[in-house]
Amino acid sequence: MKNNRHLFRALFLTALLHCNAASVLAAAPMPIQLRALTEALPPLNYELNGQVVGFSSELLDMLALEAGVTVQKQLLPWARAYRMALDDADTIIYSLVRTPERETLFQWVGPISPRKIVLYRMATRKELAVTHLDDVRPYKVGVVRESAAAKALINKGFTVDKELELALDDATNMRKFKAGRFDFLVSLDWAAAYNTQQNDMTPADLAAVLVLDEQSEYWFGVSLRSDAQIVRRLNEALVKVRRDGRLKALTRRHMQSP
Repeated sequence: MKNNRHLFRALFLTALLHCNAASVLAAAPMPIQLRALTEALPPLNYELNGQVVGFSSELLDMLALEAGVTVQKQLLPWARAYRMALDDADTIIYSLVRTPERETLFQWVGPISPRKIVLYRMATRKELAVTHLDDVRPYKVGVVRESAAAKALINKGFTVDKELELALDDATNMRKFKAGRFDFLVSLDWAAAYNTQQNDMTPADLAAVLVLDEQSEYWFGVSLRSDAQIVRRLNEALVKVRRDGRLKALTRRHMQSP
């Protein structure tokens, strides 16, 4: 009888330990993971050796580590990434311009970098002398599909397939520009400097004609179907890396002068 009591006690303690362990596991928070979608827009975000890298990508990794969030980055055509970020839960899209039209479509982390959008011509095409945006209407302009710059031009009356030729990304636009497919290129100044070098050109091969926008900034856009606490933690992490100098160092390392 005494041995049975010891056996019952051992079985009871074992069961109790298993219950406690199960309770601890149930109470432990599940790891937070976001799918991070972006486009090829170097030096902000691009793919190198199978990895999504660049200024914004590295900043996102830094913020995620601080906030206790894991991110799985994926490079996609911008229009597709944008649609997915609107519809899917636990999704973040970058580098995204925060516009009035987009304000209620996302939760926002940022700002993460300035943005200067420039209208360029080839330096050799000096006959393309324009001083106002309206002067550009007789010509073809290359711009990225679904970009804030494209939408701004459309809002000003420019028409797709008439004045505007759309491309999947800035790298494709630069190749088409070099080939003479259109007269003017719309690009982020940093991206233009980077993409000339990828096409056996230099920034001096381009001539800046008009600054189309330098008031906007880039942000991370978090889908509305994501936990607002994640957004808060990422914004707190951004404040931290800005204060301790890591953001400044990252900017200096990635952003070359146009």
